[in-house]
Amino acid sequence: MSNVVSNSGLARSWYGAAIGDFLTSDANEILGKLSRHAGDGHFADQRDAWLAQIDFLHTQLKGLEGWAFFEFNIPRMGRRVDVILVLGPVIFALEFKVGEPTYDRAAIEQVWDYALDLKNFHEASHNVAIAPILVATEAKPISAKFEADPDNVYRPVLTNADNLRETLELGLSIAKGSALDAQAWARASYKPTPTIIEAASALYAQHSVEAIARFDAGAQNLNITSRRIEELVEEARKKNRSSSVL
Repeated sequence: MSNVVSNSGLARSWYGAAIGDFLTSDANEILGKLSRHAGDGHFADQRDAWLAQIDFLHTQLKGLEGWAFFEFNIPRMGRRVDVILVLGPVIFALEFKVGEPTYDRAAIEQVWDYALDLKNFHEASHNVAIAPILVATEAKPISAKFEADPDNVYRPVLTNADNLRETLELGLSIAKGSALDAQAWARASYKPTPTIIEAASALYAQHSVEAIARFDAGAQNLNITSRRIEELVEEARKKNRSSSVL
């Protein structure tokens, strides 16, 4: 039985697999699974970045045991972590900046926000170590430091393409605890779940105005809806009772 997560329905990630299966999978095969979840415009923007990440991790993860999840959903933020690595007792949240020569402050804050959101809202992450890592592939090497706050979330760790493996091994060397069940971790729910407003905001956060406009109800449908609401209000008034419209 292949240790690859089915990514249909409400799966948390667009692609997930045991590292052994990931390493033996062709890059184009993985890219195909990712592309099924992306719109045409998003895929065009992401294709080269995904291929770079896949090829890079194919070399960096050899000999390691655990799981890799690509495009892991952070529902309250309406964003996705580039890659989550579940290695031993640690969750590594990786944000890739392919071709970037600097460690951008906004990117550092972004990956830290991912880790904090997982810690506070993802049920299986409350009691585990989470290490956010910014991978600026062309940046100058920098000494990796793992400094955990009391909630067991590490301060963002910075690395380039050459030093990621060394950085992961350093993180594992100081981590304590038993190896995590990666599949159970990935399936865990978010609590509390986003409100309707938060979910709608997250859904459209990455869409253009044109994309949102395509979901317009249209004048005819709005007129029908308005008339029906007026009828319900009048009916409630006559019967002296309350009514709700969802």
